[in-house]
This record gives sequence, structure tokens and C-alpha cells, in this order.
Amino acid sequence: MNAPKPAKTLAGQKCPICDAGKFQLAQINHTEEVASDNPIEIRGIWVDRCDHCGEIIFPGDTTRFIESVVAEQTEQLTPRELEMIREDLGVQRQDEMSEILGLGAKTYHKWESGAQFPTRSMSYYIRVLAESPQAFEWLRRRGWRNKNRLTQPDAQADFAAMFPDLTMPSNLADSCGVARVQRHIAKRTNPALGLTRVAFTLK
Repeated sequence: MNAPKPAKTLAGQKCPICDAGKFQLAQINHTEEVASDNPIEIRGIWVDRCDHCGEIIFPGDTTRFIESVVAEQTEQLTPRELEMIREDLGVQRQDEMSEILGLGAKTYHKWESGAQFPTRSMSYYIRVLAESPQAFEWLRRRGWRNKNRLTQPDAQADFAAMFPDLTMPSNLADSCGVARVQRHIAKRTNPALGLTRVAFTLK
């Protein structure tokens, strides 16, 4: 991938650092430090460089090119990919996507605008959700909040193991609904037995 020549530069302008030289457009090799990864060398990028003190300024087009190279090599998602994934998953607003993913309200907007890039691990996470719409919908509705351990098939066995003094009789083994458990507990000769533990469990 060749670095594009920037459309806007400071070429010909006086350098504010040394106040003696002028900026000229030049090509250099640049090493980008990436957290938790090896440095990425990007060859032949365009910069504005002072012909007197050597001060270097990165034009906007060059900065965006560097970010795109880093995103590609670290497998980060590009702004366009993020936008397409959001739309494919049926999310209209960027702030809504941020909320679903548990991010800050403006984070997804910054990603789509190119102001920031998601980490590689977050890019992997979003790719999984893009390939698994059911998982995304489960995340969207916070599916884990609807789970109640006492309604699960193995709940009676777990209940018996945790509270042997309150074990349900076999004729209730076919249904472990909370209402039936509560009725069974109410019929015990000593309803206070294990009351604290039961109240905590049924919350």
C-alpha cells in the first residue's frame, strides 16, 4: 500500500519552531508504536519537514493513512466496516450501538468517524457478534437478566444440595417453579428452618 500524497500541506510556510526555516514536503520511513504489539514500520509516508531545524508535522491525510495501516496489521475494524456491521445488525444509531456493547455513549461514533479505533480484542468481539446475530440479540436484550436458577431443569438437585433441610419431595421434582417451592416451604412444620438462606436465594 503506497502512502498518498497529502492534498493539504504546510509546504512553503515558515517554521514556528525555529523561526528560520520553511516547511517542505518530504517522504520518510515512520515507525508506529502500537501498545502490546511489535512496532509497525510504515515506509514512504509524506510529511511536512522544516528545511532548517528538521521539525516534522504529519498532514491529516498522512495521519489517516498511518491509522489505516495500523488497523489492517492489527486486525482492527475500519470505520466503514463498523458502520456496515451496525447497519447489518439493525441498529440505527451509533449511541444505541455503544449502549448495547456496554461502551461510552460516544465511543462507537468516534470509531465510525475514524477519530478513534477499537482495540484488536474489541474488533474480534464485534466480528463474532456480526457473524452470530442471535448472540447479538441476546446481548441486546441482556438475556442473562431473565435467567432464574430455580426455573432450570437441574435446579431441584442444586437446591437439595445447598439446602438439605428444605429438600422438596419427589412429587415436586417435575416442576421447580418458584411458586411451588414457596408453597412447599410454607407447609413445613418449622417454617423458620433455613428461612434466611431461602429468602436470599429466592431474591
